[in-house]
Amino acid sequence: MWGSSSTPSADQASRPRDPRRLQPRRRVPRWASLAIAGGVLAAGGAGVAYSPVFHARTIEVTGASHVSRAQVLRRGGLAAGMNVLWLDTGAAARRLQTDRWIAAASVTRSLPSTVRISVTERTPAAEVQVGSHWALVAADGTVLDRVSADPGLPVLQTALGNHHLLGPPASVVGGMSPWLRSQVRSVVPNRDGSLVVELSSGVHVLFGTPSDVAVKDQALAGILRWMSGTDAAIGYIDLRAPLAPAVGPGDAPPAAPGRGASPEPTPSIGTGT
Repeated sequence: MWGSSSTPSADQASRPRDPRRLQPRRRVPRWASLAIAGGVLAAGGAGVAYSPVFHARTIEVTGASHVSRAQVLRRGGLAAGMNVLWLDTGAAARRLQTDRWIAAASVTRSLPSTVRISVTERTPAAEVQVGSHWALVAADGTVLDRVSADPGLPVLQTALGNHHLLGPPASVVGGMSPWLRSQVRSVVPNRDGSLVVELSSGVHVLFGTPSDVAVKDQALAGILRWMSGTDAAIGYIDLRAPLAPAVGPGDAPPAAPGRGASPEPTPSIGTGT
């Protein structure tokens, strides 16, 4: 046929090719490939993390009595439908503990959609009369609320504004058993840090400083049980040396040990119950 043949001649075959035509195709650098892949994965992961799978469907609240479930959720910043995966449980617990009724709180999660809240509430241990109202005071000295009716708790003879004086007597009555606390009419803090507990029977208890409280409580309970079976005229109970408690007539010994003349001997009472 007319025209040039499609088969290259020997001359053409032996001719060297243009080096520019021999350059390989450009490839995307490995680091760029990894960055692109990471971006795709991150976008996909974020989509999963914010998916409805992690929306809170179950919120359990335990330990709340005075504080309602709604108050717990509002104070903790928790609500149905919130993202459980991104929940800062520590921050939620700290928010709950800003409520004066909540002494401790923990917030945990169970993926994908459950939040558990456990709170420990403070309870009133004593009261302080303020005008025609009464302030409820917890064992740690926290003022919980004010009520218009006398709650019938031990009265702390101190001002609300002075937490330094409010805390120790509150801790003493707060650590007592319900039965022993029911025997207490009031607690008076002295300037030297010691306490005088007045019982409903009119007997004064020289409690001393708010130390060794459990030992003093045990001694006081034993003395009160002993007193219920005796006709002895008892006016005071001295617990300042809790391992050697004493009782006697009048409001107190003639002189406190180490502050003048020694008191007259008073019978020692065992602490056994």
